[in-house]
Amino acid sequence: MNNELNEATAVAGRGMFSELMPMAAERTILITISRLDEKTLCVNFVPKLNGTENNALATPLCLKGTPDELDQHLVEQVRNYVAHHATMVSDLAEAQREMDEAAKKAREDARKRNGKGAEKGKPTEAAAPEPQPRTGPAAPTGPTPLSLFDQADGAENPGDSAASQQQQQQEGRP
Repeated sequence: MNNELNEATAVAGRGMFSELMPMAAERTILITISRLDEKTLCVNFVPKLNGTENNALATPLCLKGTPDELDQHLVEQVRNYVAHHATMVSDLAEAQREMDEAAKKAREDARKRNGKGAEKGKPTEAAAPEPQPRTGPAAPTGPTPLSLFDQADGAENPGDSAASQQQQQQEGRP
């Protein structure tokens, strides 16, 4: 039966590693195979990112099944995975080009707006008026207001009584 399956795979197309080649040309792919129980295997394909690529390009493919199921469907699943990955790479590159073009156009439009304002004699930035010196009467001088941590004369914090008494003795107050 395995010979029939192998022949069908050869006739239908390429093998698993041939299907992985387009993706492997761009990045490293980590492949792990683990046994989950007596009849089930888990096969993982994990692409590694190159530099500052989008994290979506590192989405792994995880397949679980019996050895016969994996033999039968693995190549097809890998083929679909690589095709979706290539589409995602293309879509991300197109989106990046569109964003770069939009940013370039916005910069050019901003330069044109700033350039036109200067040509018409309008300043591109409004100058702030200089503050006038104060000529009125001086502010009244009196007791300064207390801050949150200051205490009024005669008000004493019970925890500070020893320090307060010592300070008063140094100043000559009873």
